[in-house]
Amino acid sequence: MNEELPRFEQADSSYLVLGSYRSGYGRRLREFANCLNMPTNAEAIVLGDTTNLETEVIPEFDIKINLLGEAADYIAGVYEKEDGGESPELGIIRALFVTKTSIFPRDYTGLTHESVETREDVIQAALAVYYADFGQTESEQEVAEKKKAELASLLTIAQAEGIEISERELTDIIKERQSRIDEPPAEYSWVHLSFFKRFESMDQCHPWTTMAELRDLADEMPGPERPRWETEFDVEMVRDQ
Repeated sequence: MNEELPRFEQADSSYLVLGSYRSGYGRRLREFANCLNMPTNAEAIVLGDTTNLETEVIPEFDIKINLLGEAADYIAGVYEKEDGGESPELGIIRALFVTKTSIFPRDYTGLTHESVETREDVIQAALAVYYADFGQTESEQEVAEKKKAELASLLTIAQAEGIEISERELTDIIKERQSRIDEPPAEYSWVHLSFFKRFESMDQCHPWTTMAELRDLADEMPGPERPRWETEFDVEMVRDQ
């Protein structure tokens, strides 16, 4: 704790970041943490990157998450799946630190949505169509045509419901998703969904679909203003170069 806590004490705003720490999930989680770290007076620590304690008194993890969670000004949880170590972490922050926690579940549209009601519903339905398995007996062209027809039908329904989203916007979202997170929509257990609903009722739940959205949602966390250079330079242009 002497290694980790001083970083929080020296910052005006400190963040403890939770989620999945391995593979693509870990890369996206750390990219989100880097966004929180951009102001010079902010400090974001990913729980999975902290030093493991050596004690046999009680479980080491309990000590670590309780002390860091208590010391942090804010806690952020980024969720993309229902299994793994993030599940017990979610339960702990829900029980102990709910008032200073914001969560960012990928592909979450609410506890019960049986129809297309919002722009987010349209996007999730489009992703489900895009990643649907239409069987191995059809050719790639036939599958592509079926998916195109279903997406067109989805847009017709959206327009009828008064939801503003164009075919171009939907196509760009699917392409951006495929380039960074080429996975079907995330699925969660009812336990996760009930936790998400609790944070949603407190306006502390911020769903996302693409990495661009997740980076933008870092601004939803309370704390210092982002650095001026972010508004003076095109980050995406620099990234591409």
